[in-house]
Amino acid sequence: MKTFVLKRFLKRMCYLIGALLVIWIIAVQAGCLSMRTSDQAWRKKLLDAGQATPPQFIDVSSNIGRTIHAVIISRSDSLPWIVMVHGSPGSSDAFLPYLSDTNLSNVANMISLDRPGFGYTSGFGKPEPSQKAQAAAVKAVVDRLSPGKKVILVGHSLGAPVIAQFAMDYPESTAALVLAGASIDPALEEHPWWQKAVDVAPLRWLTPKSLWTSNAEIIPLEQELEHMRQHWAEITCPVRVVHAENDRLVPFGNVDFARRMLTNCSDFQAITFAKGDHFFIWTDTGILKEVMISLLKYGRQLN
Repeated sequence: MKTFVLKRFLKRMCYLIGALLVIWIIAVQAGCLSMRTSDQAWRKKLLDAGQATPPQFIDVSSNIGRTIHAVIISRSDSLPWIVMVHGSPGSSDAFLPYLSDTNLSNVANMISLDRPGFGYTSGFGKPEPSQKAQAAAVKAVVDRLSPGKKVILVGHSLGAPVIAQFAMDYPESTAALVLAGASIDPALEEHPWWQKAVDVAPLRWLTPKSLWTSNAEIIPLEQELEHMRQHWAEITCPVRVVHAENDRLVPFGNVDFARRMLTNCSDFQAITFAKGDHFFIWTDTGILKEVMISLLKYGRQLN
């Protein structure tokens, strides 16, 4: 009798686990845990944070076959533009604390975009491993909002090599760069055992799309950074590298790499601090805001 009860219990547990697994796969493939904020939610979050300027939302067709979604805070056409590019995984709402800051919006127009494969871009969950293609997607947004003018670009984590590639390919559109927690040195890219395991079935089915997309663009990142290596000397605009010494995700050695490679940068500064980790852009927003404001003079002078 005890054996029968045990078997029935185990059978029910197997059914339950199977059902939960199916529900999880359906939820993952449907885009749950997508790490993206709807336009309606953006409006409420900005208003709650004290931003009186209503946000604008645009979808821009790019030459890489993707439509890029972006959130804009713009008070005047005469103000310089700051373009913000999130890391991996992520979406435009990574820069909510900055778009909601009225001290920034009083002196600059700001835009935060969803990189290809994330947020509300076309092809959500479809990774774009090419840094040149990522930069081209950013350029499409810049051309739409600030045609013929230079912009200040801020990139966090994997967003940093994207804006560096932008400066290499489109110097005529680049006023200055802010590389925050930048993952730019190919020699410092790590390859944990689980990267390739998650990249294929069955683990791929169990991984939320935003996380799988992130993994799929990080795997080829070292090779992409190697392709960029010979072009760093082409960047001549002002550059600020902002990095926490205790960053556990992106090694602090990336700061030295930037210093070595940016040989023709007109104005290079490294802003470093002992504590803050990789997430200082959210835990200590004042650091990045101060850097942005200090660079706005280039946006005004060069436009």
